[in-house]
Amino acid sequence: MIANLFRHRLFNRAALICLFYALIALILIITSNTQVLGINAFIKPFKFGISAFILFLTFSWYFNFLPRRLHKAFHLFAWVNIAVMAFELSWILIQAYRGTLSHFNMSTAFEGIMFGIMGISIAISTTWTLLLFKWTFASDFRMNPGLLQAVRFGIVLFVIFGFTGFIMGANRSHTVGAPDGGPGIFLLNWSLTYGDIRISHFFGLHALQILPLMASLFKLRARSSFVMSVLYGIACAGLLYLALSGKPPY
Repeated sequence: MIANLFRHRLFNRAALICLFYALIALILIITSNTQVLGINAFIKPFKFGISAFILFLTFSWYFNFLPRRLHKAFHLFAWVNIAVMAFELSWILIQAYRGTLSHFNMSTAFEGIMFGIMGISIAISTTWTLLLFKWTFASDFRMNPGLLQAVRFGIVLFVIFGFTGFIMGANRSHTVGAPDGGPGIFLLNWSLTYGDIRISHFFGLHALQILPLMASLFKLRARSSFVMSVLYGIACAGLLYLALSGKPPY
């Protein structure tokens, strides 16, 4: 059953490696007292590892619907995404081990260069994801209309809100209205008292999973899926507006 659901071997193997990475980070959370911005340094690698695991399984699922003539192009897509994520996860874990920031870190020239490379590599892989959107319009891309609408919107929102990372990069902070490191939600660490761009970033990126899952669970037709996806996108935009206004959504 699972083998039929996730059929791209390269993405499957990468997903398992990311899960193993997250488990290592979880062990380090339990065994290490190293902190960054007032929380355990290995929480961030854990979150990124789980997120990458989910993302790669999503891409592996998408492969089921792709015409055979596009398999070679998808394989290249896979290598680009895996290479970018391998670099990102490695640097995040290294910096956690060192007890310092991986993102927004300009304390040395080398760390500034690494942060810049991270931004460029993520921009490339995020933009490349638009290929998935393009491929959904192929005449031999076989997916029921309700699910197809959700997948298309999921991809577009993934790309749009993926680029909110550059707002955080420009501000050298994800918190708006206060420095990073204040009181936050358990594990996610989203600010409880100020705006936090990571909230819209999270829900926008995971539209790639949430929208198709909702369309599938509720067996939505194309029109209902379209309405749901638009409302979801508006909600993500509202979260970004609140964050930029310096206000939490709760």
